[in-house]
Amino acid sequence: MEIEDPLEKLSLTPYMTDLCQSSSAIRKMDAIAKKMAEKYGKDKIHNFSIGNPRVEPPETYNKIMMEVLQDKSFYLPHGYAPNTGDDEGRKAIAELFSKIQEVEISYKNVILAAGCAGVINIFLRTVLIVGDEVIIPSPYFLEFPYYVSNFYGKSVFCETFFEEKWQINKERLEKCFTAKTRVIIINSPQNPTGIIYSEDTIKMISELCQKYSNKYGRPIWILSDDVYCRVLRPNKKHHQIFKFYKFSVICYSLSKDLSLPGERIGALIMNPKIKLCERNIHAISMSNEFLAIYPPNRLHMRALPKLLKFTSNIELYNKSQEIVENTLKKLNIEFIPPEGAIYIFPKIPDEIDEMEFCELMVENFIVVVPGSAFGKTGFYRLSFCNKPEDIQKGMEQFEISYPKVIEELRKRKKNNI
Repeated sequence: MEIEDPLEKLSLTPYMTDLCQSSSAIRKMDAIAKKMAEKYGKDKIHNFSIGNPRVEPPETYNKIMMEVLQDKSFYLPHGYAPNTGDDEGRKAIAELFSKIQEVEISYKNVILAAGCAGVINIFLRTVLIVGDEVIIPSPYFLEFPYYVSNFYGKSVFCETFFEEKWQINKERLEKCFTAKTRVIIINSPQNPTGIIYSEDTIKMISELCQKYSNKYGRPIWILSDDVYCRVLRPNKKHHQIFKFYKFSVICYSLSKDLSLPGERIGALIMNPKIKLCERNIHAISMSNEFLAIYPPNRLHMRALPKLLKFTSNIELYNKSQEIVENTLKKLNIEFIPPEGAIYIFPKIPDEIDEMEFCELMVENFIVVVPGSAFGKTGFYRLSFCNKPEDIQKGMEQFEISYPKVIEELRKRKKNNI
């Protein structure tokens, strides 16, 4: 497009202009998938790229929301909420995480905001100054670095490896700490790998954060993104960061365990060991207001005491994962079995280019996301957040498409195409 007014080219910040011009791997895959859907029909395309739960919310959800809607006793049910969120919802979150973390948590340690992403952003806004560094283990949820950039921080990536089952290595992590380190973000169960950090890993991270907090004279925060803390495989247990490290916060939402991502119900929980916790929560609530993130809608905050007693049918994810794993094993594809979340991160054969692989898979009716979108080349993320019967159909096509794609790419490589 020819732009007549040269000032239009300068109407955005350079940062946002670069973001708009760079085509992300997910956007690229999505564009190809849409063209395929137009040509062959939507039912022909099996989209494993989306982390948007297709399993229904618990059956009690509609009933609970109707009860809340009809309750006339609540003062100003549609009015502005406190910046921390309504106390009823805060108390429900405190009760849930007191059980998960096995420590007593007051509702005064909790703030409610619009989704897990909103919570992470208001926390980073409250603790970062320009140039502060945030350590992010790689692979990572692809939006984490953007959240850091929002507040002029710098992301420092700590690489983890398939051969080490994606656990964080102490020597590599220790090299990431500097006088500017302010936060380390951990996500467990993790997107995109589905692994849970072991207790030894959590202890090690905590010890290093304490060591360098003491060395540099200011606290290094551990921000634990626990959005999948109740989406666990059988007999797996979520980590308990509050037991091991004082300067820690948990971010959570109802998007995955209750299949309510569009409702934007998020919470931040601060470690009760912090004596200035109420002051800190107040500061974060100011970020909640001034960034215009705000608490979730009041109907859902009032429903939290009842909603949090339930989850979606997590067993359906277990069945979907089993279907995916059985297909991958049949095709001799290497992967680390997920211990939670709704993703698996299989390996691509060493000689195969990941973007060529993902693009050709789309042409063969399977949509997956290249590992480079998550900071790790040579892999792809496959989401199994759909119902088992739909996953079964998709994996039947995967079983047909994958060998064809690998054979074609090896042929191209051999012929230098």
